[in-house]
Amino acid sequence: MSHPLAFANQCLYHGRLLLAGWQHVLAADATPEAAVTAAYAPVVRRQLLDGYGWLLLAVCRIPHIPEAPPHTVRELPPLPAGLVHPAEVETCADLEARGWVGDLQRLSLTPATWRPPSDRLASDTLEPSLALFEAWVDKLAGLSEMVASAIDES
Repeated sequence: MSHPLAFANQCLYHGRLLLAGWQHVLAADATPEAAVTAAYAPVVRRQLLDGYGWLLLAVCRIPHIPEAPPHTVRELPPLPAGLVHPAEVETCADLEARGWVGDLQRLSLTPATWRPPSDRLASDTLEPSLALFEAWVDKLAGLSEMVASAIDES
């Protein structure tokens, strides 16, 4: 297993642990859901974006591991002359442009822009929730399996 793939799996594991904690706090019913979501959503989002970035590095077989992973295809380091990105990078670019990865990247969780659902007007903006992040963790796990298979086949 490449180091970036191991780091991606670690982020996925940490993301699942955080989601379990989020669920536990909600189940205790002692803290308002909006406060719990405001506390957990940014941290889980960061774990998922980091995991995604490590997957990008793994599929590209980047030999020098950076301190922090990229969060978009555009942030990937250049490949040596004569090498091209594998097809999986194009798949990821599509997920960024029209899929769940783009939704995750664009989700705004800054205190100035995020308000509890009861304070919002109807809009097309994505509302952070435990269920949304659980779905994203599952999709990241599927992407991780695809990348691991691509690495195994090469």
